Amino acid sequence: MKSISELQVTVAGGDARQITVAEALASLFKKVKVFGHPQPALPPTTEYSCSLIEDLAGADVIVLPIGGMNEEGLIWSYKGEPRIDFGRYMTSLTPGTLIVTGSFTNRWLDMADSCNLEIMQYADDDEIAILNSIPTAEGTLQFAMEELPITIHGSQVVIVGFGRVGMSVARIFKALNARVTVVARRKESLARAAEMGCNTILLVDWKQTALRVDLIINTVPALVINDEILAGVAPQTVVIDLASAPGGTDFEAAKCYNIKAILAPGLPGLVAPKTAGDVLASTIPKLIEKYFQKGGGSHAV
Repeated sequence: MKSISELQVTVAGGDARQITVAEALASLFKKVKVFGHPQPALPPTTEYSCSLIEDLAGADVIVLPIGGMNEEGLIWSYKGEPRIDFGRYMTSLTPGTLIVTGSFTNRWLDMADSCNLEIMQYADDDEIAILNSIPTAEGTLQFAMEELPITIHGSQVVIVGFGRVGMSVARIFKALNARVTVVARRKESLARAAEMGCNTILLVDWKQTALRVDLIINTVPALVINDEILAGVAPQTVVIDLASAPGGTDFEAAKCYNIKAILAPGLPGLVAPKTAGDVLASTIPKLIEKYFQKGGGSHAV
């Protein structure tokens, strides 16, 4: 039976945040290998990996990017391309292996269950999600300033969804005196938005609201900005979609209506990789350590 320090960890794919995570893991585990990042970028406490299949075979813990895998089994690699086909290795992993990622789709959760793999999803961890919403909001503001021909001050901004990200985005745009309208399906969410000084409207009633705005920001991981909504949106309106791919916008319809729509998941790693990496690095090792201390997997201490 291995002690925690003896467990082998493989960090695969992701953006610069994963390097910070790997460095933090190396203070807890004796061997941390990193695949999908250039060797010069890695801290000396980690090992560069050039063969994912070999390192996965010996891994007790595998750390994937916060975005997890898409339906095809692909994960992001350094700077985005080429993606890594992690799904192909799932059936060859040792039963009891712990895979740590932001989220998995139902398809891969079912696959993991059939292979007796353990999955830890941390995207809904409040500590991570709330702190991650800060660079997400700042990145959204940066995109908006680059794309809009007007100032944020006085602009008409609609934010769809009012979870942890939506709240931070609303706060930063309100601070710059944008006229913010929050669209959500829950009345209690709208009550909080109203308390913050935002206009509010229920999701089922927002079609008319979308007609006369400068910027629409979506945080909902479901198709809420559909063809029917986009048909009435002015061509000068900019849409920024923060939801995980494929987002909550009909991008083909937006293109047909000549509306600029940007899918922008993973903004923390793009605009503030050091800060966002520190958020993950301060949390993920603790989650893994707690998992094994409680007897998780086949390597309980």
